[in-house]
Amino acid sequence: MSQLLHDEQQQGNTQQTSCSAPSSISLKELSLELSGTKILKNVSFDLSSAGINCLVGPSGAGKSSLLRCLTLLYDNWQGKITMDGIAIQSWPKGADALRRHIGLIAQKPSIFPTSIYQNVIFGLSRQERKQDQQKWVEACLRKAALWDEVCNRLFDPASTLSIGQQQRLCIARVIALNPNVLLLDEPTSSLDPRSKQLIEASLYDLAKNIPVLCVTHDLEQAQRLQGQMIFMCDGKLIETAPTNDFFQSPKRLETREFLRWSVCNCDE
Repeated sequence: MSQLLHDEQQQGNTQQTSCSAPSSISLKELSLELSGTKILKNVSFDLSSAGINCLVGPSGAGKSSLLRCLTLLYDNWQGKITMDGIAIQSWPKGADALRRHIGLIAQKPSIFPTSIYQNVIFGLSRQERKQDQQKWVEACLRKAALWDEVCNRLFDPASTLSIGQQQRLCIARVIALNPNVLLLDEPTSSLDPRSKQLIEASLYDLAKNIPVLCVTHDLEQAQRLQGQMIFMCDGKLIETAPTNDFFQSPKRLETREFLRWSVCNCDE
């Protein structure tokens, strides 16, 4: 693990903020069909109450679609998804309330046309916004490894940030809601190495308290993050294993082919 990642982890240990109580996620026989095409095929796995999980597989494997099912952006799936034993389709107060508990970070940062400060507190309720949020904003930005770079310009437009900084701002905005689970879809695919390292360090720290599910095509990144590997292909779950076991002694032929060639023949 890089020295930078180690330093950021140590820094994160000193922060005051923490996410909500850890949650466990369970998927049972999850299937999804869109426009007559089967996208997900009986996918089942569990996420523990904390730790990093890297979801890998070739393009078109169904990884991003799975994240959308978890947040009810797709709601026409079959099977069962539960968080802490509660079916997410029956979540109290509906999908909007669920999304306060399950944070989703997209591949491209989505910032709002307002200040850095206002972006962090954007998802808070009106009552929460009326309270003094200065310390909370600082804590969230520290958790996202961004505070030192923006502490003197919190009220500058968020659009003045670099792409890597904008992505970390999106992470801070999700952290502000105290999520129980954090989902990320290729969060560092277009970032420079420095920004990538900072985000990885932030994820490593957050995963000490909540489950983090990160879709990535970067297998070196998955090795750095450690945790549980989840390999999908052609809409099917192929193999799950701890990171070292996955890379050093994969059980499935499809996994070995993917690790060697970045392709597999799971649909044959």
